[in-house]
Formats: sequence, structure tokens, C-alpha cells
Amino acid sequence: MKTVILAVAIRILIPIFIIFSVYTLFRGHNHPGGGFIGGLIGAIAFVFHTMTHGPQQTVDTFLKINLYGYPRQPNQSRSLYLMRMMRVNVWRRRKMAHHPEIKERMIRVEPIYIIATGLLLAAGSGVVGLVFGQPFMHAYWADFYIPIIGKPGTPILFDIGVYLLVIGVVLKITFVMSEE
Repeated sequence: MKTVILAVAIRILIPIFIIFSVYTLFRGHNHPGGGFIGGLIGAIAFVFHTMTHGPQQTVDTFLKINLYGYPRQPNQSRSLYLMRMMRVNVWRRRKMAHHPEIKERMIRVEPIYIIATGLLLAAGSGVVGLVFGQPFMHAYWADFYIPIIGKPGTPILFDIGVYLLVIGVVLKITFVMSEE
């Protein structure tokens, strides 16, 4: 179902959903909320976009990353090569993208990779306690305070993992159901 009103509304609502989901994620490790509900709120944006524009357009818009880079020279050190790649992809992307030496490569982020990354983060935050001789999922907190996030620690890593896991699962379900 693609109508002009719905398409315009979705373009306005997607950033609002994403911002609110990130707010809920970071608020949740000290207050009610967290990774699960933040992930569901963030996934709503992708579900609405898929309903409006279809799964292929959603993948093209949100899950494809264009990387630009020089071919690696045989005598070039790895750190120098990585710095040149970073300069092209982050700082001077638009200006250097049309340079004849620079090659473009597109990477598609599959929902299963988002799920795996979230699971790795969530499980990895619990392993930190085991490494330091404490029980699994023992919380470690930093000694400093970040204004919006609060005190960073292993619970926020767990919440970010759950957030990515929920978004990945909902994306996978949405893509499978919309292709049938």
C-alpha cells in the first residue's frame, strides 16, 4: 500500500521513532525501558517503511553501506592504508567519491548479522564478570558520568545487544513476511 500521505508521514515519523528508541535504550539501564522496548520502537520505523515502500527499498535505504577506497599499494603499510580509507569514507566522502582512483564497494547488512552482533554484545557483557573472577553478568561501572547516557558499564552493553537483537529479529520477520 503506497499512498502519498503515508509515504510523507513515514518520512517524518522514522527519525522520531529512531530518536525515541535510542532515548529509551539509554534511559533504560537506570530507569524503566531498555534494550527490548527500545528495539521494538526502533523496529516500528523499519516495519512502517517496509509496508509503505517494500522490502527492497528498505534494504536499499537503510541496510546498504557504500564504501570508497583506493587500491592498496604493495609497499604501503596497513595503518597508512586504513587512514587513507578513513579519510575517504568519513571526512571527504562527497568530494573524493568521483576521483578516478577511488573504487566504490557496496556492503549489504543482513538482519542475521545484526542479530549475531546483538547476541555477541549481550553475551560478551556477561563474560566480563567471568574474566574478573565474578559471577556471569556481574555489572562493572565506569567512574565517570556521560551527560545523556549516564554512567557507562556492562549493563548498557547488554542493553545495546538486546536492542540490536530485537531490531534484527523484527527486520528478518518483516522481510520474510513481506516477500510472500
